[in-house]
Amino acid sequence: MKMGCHIKLSIFAFVTAIIATSYALTKRNIILQNHIDSLQLELRSASPDAILFWNQVMLQACANDYDKIVAFRPDQEGPAATARVFAIIHGAMYEAMNNFDRIYQHVTEGSRSSTNDSIDKQNGMIASIIEAAYQTLSFLYPQQRPLFDAIYRAHLYRIRNETSSQNDINIGLSIGQLTSSYMIENRKFDGSSDNAVYFPSMKPGYHKADPLHTGQGFLGVHWGQVKPFFLNSASQYRPLDIFQDMYSSRTSYLNSDSYKRELNDVKIYGSKNSTYRTDDQTQIGIAWAYDGAPKLGTPPRLYNQIVRIIAIQQGNTLEQNARLFALVNYAMCDTGIAAWEAKYHYAFWRPIVGIREASNVKDADLKWTPLGAPADGTGTDFTPPFPAYVSGHAAFGSAAFHTLRLFYNRDDIQFQFQSDEYNGKTKDSNTGLVRPALTRSYRSLTAAEMENAISRIYLGVHWRSDVERGMILGKDIALEVFRKLI
Repeated sequence: MKMGCHIKLSIFAFVTAIIATSYALTKRNIILQNHIDSLQLELRSASPDAILFWNQVMLQACANDYDKIVAFRPDQEGPAATARVFAIIHGAMYEAMNNFDRIYQHVTEGSRSSTNDSIDKQNGMIASIIEAAYQTLSFLYPQQRPLFDAIYRAHLYRIRNETSSQNDINIGLSIGQLTSSYMIENRKFDGSSDNAVYFPSMKPGYHKADPLHTGQGFLGVHWGQVKPFFLNSASQYRPLDIFQDMYSSRTSYLNSDSYKRELNDVKIYGSKNSTYRTDDQTQIGIAWAYDGAPKLGTPPRLYNQIVRIIAIQQGNTLEQNARLFALVNYAMCDTGIAAWEAKYHYAFWRPIVGIREASNVKDADLKWTPLGAPADGTGTDFTPPFPAYVSGHAAFGSAAFHTLRLFYNRDDIQFQFQSDEYNGKTKDSNTGLVRPALTRSYRSLTAAEMENAISRIYLGVHWRSDVERGMILGKDIALEVFRKLI
């Protein structure tokens, strides 16, 4: 009798698991099909710039990567990993374009291919870009291969129907294949797949896990060892040592007037229930976040969204877009490597730990809680799982905005941007309500860059030195990349 009961329960559990799995797969397929339909509609309604179009596919892939229905776990976890794959994808598209026009410098000689001057370069170039984007995306985001397959077929179908010169397209596809293969192979052993362990120090001033999310772990411990694209080493532009690594020196820094000013600054403006932070400052903190939330992804996605807006607004050619997006994403990739090298080199604590464990009784607040990085309906808001100094957001943002300044040779570019944190769809974890659709306006690149950096103080997850030194780091690396990729 008991055995029969156990058998029935086992069968029931098995059937339930099958139904649940089937439901999850169906839901996943529906989501991917919706994205396919949307992108295919764009292909049918216009003849898109191939760089901008596949950039859009890439940004959708990043958003999907943090949607657990689409990806069991992210293929590219964290902002530095995202920046790396964006650089590979746009680097491959840049090289694919440059093999036809040869108007810019190649990043790697191995990606150079010869083309016959008699072929139709425009068709061949577009085919090459499509192939390079498709191959790199498929390799780097393998869980979304059905999306890339469908869009690849649709885009090829369109360009094949627009020309009778099929041989030119085939040559382009071959060059795109060679270019993407080289890019992938060249980064296979760059250290991104390595592992390292961080052992938190119990001494004051050193990074520990968010006490409200003790199981969050430590992300990107090894990332400072990843091979950069353009820097000689990850530490080439290492930020200033403002506290030093000796116990006595760090203690001295924690007792300094400058640190106390920073502590009080984030304590009052970054608190969850701050009475000092204005509604606009709260919106600034949240709008620039993209802290790995579902359907939003990471900060490099946000900065690419802004670059898209400006590139379209400025009327870039396809060749200009190939170079601009390569510059931006190479700069952010190397900035991510350098920032994470600094983070784990200095291992400075975050505000939630620094304020709760402050040695001065007047400064300490055992219950202080930051507004936090938005979890967007998937849990409570949090402090990111890596050290504070320097701010990745500030560094990534300055790398992107300074690249735009260098590319257009001006700062007074006005633009508007609607963050996906405020797109009328994203839910706020604190209120449980969907945030309204809001668009922010900027009079210059510097205005947006400064707002991006200060946003981390309003969330209560960074000190002012983190954002100031992060901005310097991002600008230094943007200039380094720009000078080398002429």
